[in-house]
Amino acid sequence: MPAARSREVVIAAAGFALVIALATVGALLSPPGDEGFPSGSSFSHRRDGSAAAYLTLERLGYRIRRSFDAVDSLTMDPAADVLVLADPLEGPSNADRRALQSLATAGATVLVTGCGGLAFLSDITASREPSVEQTYPARFPSPLSARVPQVTMRADCEWPPSLDRYAALYGDGPASAVRFLRSGRGVIVWWAASTPIANASIAAPGNLELLLDLTGARGRTILWDEFYHGQRRSLYSYARQTPLPWAAAQVLVVMLVAAAMYARRRAPILERAVESRASPLEFVDTIAGLYAQAGTAADAVAIARARLRRLLSAATGLAPDADDERLVAAAATRRRIDANAVRAALAASAGPFVGDFTADDALPLVRRLQSAAAALERTGG
Repeated sequence: MPAARSREVVIAAAGFALVIALATVGALLSPPGDEGFPSGSSFSHRRDGSAAAYLTLERLGYRIRRSFDAVDSLTMDPAADVLVLADPLEGPSNADRRALQSLATAGATVLVTGCGGLAFLSDITASREPSVEQTYPARFPSPLSARVPQVTMRADCEWPPSLDRYAALYGDGPASAVRFLRSGRGVIVWWAASTPIANASIAAPGNLELLLDLTGARGRTILWDEFYHGQRRSLYSYARQTPLPWAAAQVLVVMLVAAAMYARRRAPILERAVESRASPLEFVDTIAGLYAQAGTAADAVAIARARLRRLLSAATGLAPDADDERLVAAAATRRRIDANAVRAALAASAGPFVGDFTADDALPLVRRLQSAAAALERTGG
């Protein structure tokens, strides 16, 4: 397999391995199922969620939608809308309480459930008293209990005395199960718990009917609050509680791997730079080694001297066999050179060299000859 092809396989394998690792981490860290949604949320399919009630109303033909705005920011038609605050997790502001009362006065039907729902009716914090499920009969005939003679519910929140203007429909005293208040043209209803609309119990006798008695005709619009469950008007606020961010990370990794493979196949192919073995320094080192092994330092002087004479002959036009004095005198009239220095270099290198003539002896002579040759080349342009 070619080297380029094998590298592409390695990149693809590494990318897919990273995708598998992200999937594993996402499976371990992402909340399983609906664990991220609180009790009463219409997104939750857990036992205490209300997704079943939401979908049932939708299939029965009601115009139903989720609300991601605070009560004081809602845009709705009070005379035709129903607002459901199912076991709200976050507390309201004073502006929210006033807005809720104004909606009911204008004709809206408002349902609040649980201890969190009591906070929308009064700024007094309700005390929690854990209790067991009990069956509460209807105390009197009402359109809110037309098809439900009794309800089964847990009344964990003690009803505050300051809200005695709310009539008890099921139960009585602090342990009431359902209370309501006619306010202007609308009504505010409180359930002690979200049991009738919980996924685990909505199919029990009377529970769905209790919700339908409250919502009324199918022409009404139902706003199911999710703002007080921590949801905000953005896709990310919902997606971050699901495995979608991890899926997006995996898709990003796949795209990066594909882009890398595409770039490797489509990018221009460049030749790898190969250093030449015939570099000047390597040549110099090689020649120096040869001279050192041969022990002929005088030859290096003779070569440098011959080169200088050749340059002088070319500059003056004299024959190559002319003597040194004629070459230097003729060159001095044509070029701006130091004739004495050139004459002295030629005389010193004329030889003959006898005895033990070493490289240390030859080096100063070669330097003088090369300096004279360099000066002659510069003046010649």
